[in-house]
Amino acid sequence: MRLSRFGLFCCSLVLAMLAEYCAYLNEGGGGNVRRALHVIALTVFFMVMTLVFEHFISWLGRDSKQTESSQSHPSILSRLLRRIAPDFTGDRHQALKAAGVMAVCWLPYYLLALPGEIWYDTVQQVLQWKGLPNAITSGAWSDHHLVLDTLIFGVFYQLGAWIGHPSVSVALYTTCIAAVAIAVFVYTVRYLAKSGVSRKAYLGAFLFFCVFPFIPIFSMAMVKDAVFLPLFMLFSVQCMEVARTKGVCLKNRRTLTVLIVLAILVSLTKKTGVYSVVLACILLAFVVAGNRARVKLLGTATASGLVIFAALPLVLFPACHIIPGGKQEMIAIPLQQSALLLREHGDELPKAEKDVLTGILEPDAADNYEWWAVDKAKGTHWTEQRARLLHPFLRIWAKNAVKYPETYARAYFLLEQGWVALPNAIVNENLQSNYLYMRTAPSPNIVTSDLPHSKHTRLYGGIDQFVIWLGNQFFMQPWLSRAFWVTWLPFMQLYETIRRLSAKELSWTYAAWLVPMLVSVPFMWISGGSVTPEGLRYLMPMLGIAPIGCALLTVDANHSSER
Repeated sequence: MRLSRFGLFCCSLVLAMLAEYCAYLNEGGGGNVRRALHVIALTVFFMVMTLVFEHFISWLGRDSKQTESSQSHPSILSRLLRRIAPDFTGDRHQALKAAGVMAVCWLPYYLLALPGEIWYDTVQQVLQWKGLPNAITSGAWSDHHLVLDTLIFGVFYQLGAWIGHPSVSVALYTTCIAAVAIAVFVYTVRYLAKSGVSRKAYLGAFLFFCVFPFIPIFSMAMVKDAVFLPLFMLFSVQCMEVARTKGVCLKNRRTLTVLIVLAILVSLTKKTGVYSVVLACILLAFVVAGNRARVKLLGTATASGLVIFAALPLVLFPACHIIPGGKQEMIAIPLQQSALLLREHGDELPKAEKDVLTGILEPDAADNYEWWAVDKAKGTHWTEQRARLLHPFLRIWAKNAVKYPETYARAYFLLEQGWVALPNAIVNENLQSNYLYMRTAPSPNIVTSDLPHSKHTRLYGGIDQFVIWLGNQFFMQPWLSRAFWVTWLPFMQLYETIRRLSAKELSWTYAAWLVPMLVSVPFMWISGGSVTPEGLRYLMPMLGIAPIGCALLTVDANHSSER
């Protein structure tokens, strides 16, 4: 375990410099000596956090059963917890008990949000279901928001419409998605319990899913990411099983079918889902034994790709008159950088280059540039003109990246600073309860869609303000920071995994449990806004898989080496 700490120091220094660079961008520069001191302090802070994480994992890995047996007279609290805590290695009755405990913990959030939390994008999808004008189309369906999600929300809306009250449709959706999420989280904990992790680790994962407020808040929201999360968790568990068995489980046709179906559903419920699936299958191919297992993994990736890139655009969309989603989502970062380039250096660019940039960007993108979101640069429509200018645009964008690297870096890190910077007085990068988002504003779109909106503005606003205040407190700030869940915790998990691999205390088959995290992080860093409310739903998968990386580090060395 004596891996040199020089690597930890270098990584901590990089994280510190990125965090301070974002503060520099927000504050307008100045104070070089003060900033150098901040970098030193942050480097020490990140190193200390990692060392504390090591001790936390060491504590998690201790055999709690031996600890309990060594106590001749267990405390009242120990006996109470033993009675309440389900046996995750037990039968289905224990699984139902676990689901019941989690449901009770989630109940206050369920009642507070009833009939349910509705996001802006969902409103547009319901309007498409009804064939009404919306922010994306004049009434037609669009793959800008994935069709399967629109279908799910539309079906629930239709059920409420038949009953005669739209609130019923939202409440029914909230109940169903909460039940699905609870079942998936319990299934995940049961898998961990039966796969060699310590008792403290899987009970800690269960406790996290039960009481960390943002898990139930976002799992019950009427938003496409809440549909994606349980499917991604199930796909992650299948990936873990493939790694743990070195691909032997793929010999079972049922297991292989489940993996393929989940891979396709993950691809159908998030724009980047197909890329996550492909990347996961490629990474797992290095862990499994035998070419047959590798072929099955690559076949799974191919099946997902064929559905997304062939079956949908070539068959389903034309047959159902669905408008394909635009490519502006995939080049959002270059569009954002180009908008700032026009704003700061437009007079220095040749006319031909300016014409291409203004032609592919939204009208007046330079004047309407917003550092915190890409919407004013990318828009929602992909026109023939944009398609024609795509290749010239990419050449011009790459060329000016060499000429104006500072402008490009500023546009990028201002946009993605929520994933790396500490919250500050100018930008709030904390997690938020987000009950206020589209719950209290009776906008024309909500009125047209007949979706319910809340009148409890003061209550929801008070909740948001309390969570923001809590996140700004010294001891709570790191744990409620978006950067902790997206960057710092994954870094610490990866670092500890490498240390244990070097010390031969962990096998590659268990180290591959990090695959769900490894295929999620890259797409966080190309998201369209890390400090906006949208950033909160982007990081939902990171919250769901966070306990997995901690649990794998508690696998007994002997158990791990047997695989």
